[in-house]
Amino acid sequence: MSGVNMIKRHTKPNPMAGNQGGIVEREAPIHASNVAIFNSETGKADRVGFQVKEDGTKVRIYKSTQTQIDA
Repeated sequence: MSGVNMIKRHTKPNPMAGNQGGIVEREAPIHASNVAIFNSETGKADRVGFQVKEDGTKVRIYKSTQTQIDA
């Protein structure tokens, strides 16, 4: 995914390195906690919950619809 967290950085010119000064727009890192999972049933971002099945396996579910994510 590109162009998600764009920032503008004001840089000084450096004639020794051949860099021109000005405002440079670049992409910054984004933390994994700020990324949501897409629910194709609702067409929106959704939160993730966990549910333990009767056989003891732990599965991820969508919080809004209570349906299983990992099929």
